[in-house]
Amino acid sequence: MSDKKILVLDSVARETEFTIDGVTYRLRYGFEAIAGFEEGTGINPAIQPVPPTIYNFMCLLYAGLQAHHPEVTIETVQGWFNESTSAALGELAYKSFYGTLPESKQAEEEALPNPPSA
Repeated sequence: MSDKKILVLDSVARETEFTIDGVTYRLRYGFEAIAGFEEGTGINPAIQPVPPTIYNFMCLLYAGLQAHHPEVTIETVQGWFNESTSAALGELAYKSFYGTLPESKQAEEEALPNPPSA
């Protein structure tokens, strides 16, 4: 019997739908998406945190699209990112993969003062 640990990803792969430019897409984060993201960035998001950069968010979004939308190119995904969409798309990619925001973003949100109640 081997003492190797096996990480099963596809049986619990996260899927999320989103609409951009009137088209609905489905993200799927299984083994293939993780491998694709790692190939593009050198980061394995299953075992190390993904630094929250625009490039990483683009790659994470692109990797998640490939299972259901292999026709979508990285150039298409890059075109979706601009000053008004980058934050929302980055959050979508990160939350879709991890189920939550990066700890630094959560801490930042939790540190915001609550408005006074009337």
